[in-house]
Amino acid sequence: MALPHYNKAKASKNLFEPVHGNLFEVTFIAPAGVGGSELLLEHVNTVGGLDAVNPAIEAVGQKYKFSDRSYAGMPGQTFLDVVLNFSLNLNDANQMYIYKTLKAWYTKIYNPATGEMGLKKDYVGTIIIVQYNRAGDIYRKLTLLDTFPGTSPTGLDANDYSSADPQVIDMTFRCDNWDEELS
Repeated sequence: MALPHYNKAKASKNLFEPVHGNLFEVTFIAPAGVGGSELLLEHVNTVGGLDAVNPAIEAVGQKYKFSDRSYAGMPGQTFLDVVLNFSLNLNDANQMYIYKTLKAWYTKIYNPATGEMGLKKDYVGTIIIVQYNRAGDIYRKLTLLDTFPGTSPTGLDANDYSSADPQVIDMTFRCDNWDEELS
């Protein structure tokens, strides 16, 4: 016998599925000359910073005598800083290929070895994040356009004799424009 609060809940009666935060996939379309981006998908652990898709709107106020009036202000930012965490592996050639790919993308902006600086048209790419249900049906697709590394890969200085965990790195990507599709 089911309890009334279960029977009367629409989510229960309609057998609605929960959203699972681990059912997502990230596709990278790196700029020309950056090889290995197809392997990045397999090594993404986490994605953060997507709340900024809906930027906070701070209230602004006016005073008239002893009363206050509030209005919606302007968004504080119109860009996304998306932080991705990647696991690291070595390939048969003993190369840390994920790091090499991310560093190649970063050096399109600035090459610390030569001091060379790149043009935006040469270093922007696209990142596509899809979220899906347990049956594989996509319910949200976020296409991050004009995306580029906002930081160099970080985390390589986390060497620790007391840990046996595989090494990971983080990289923040700046996105000026995006498209969100909801089913």
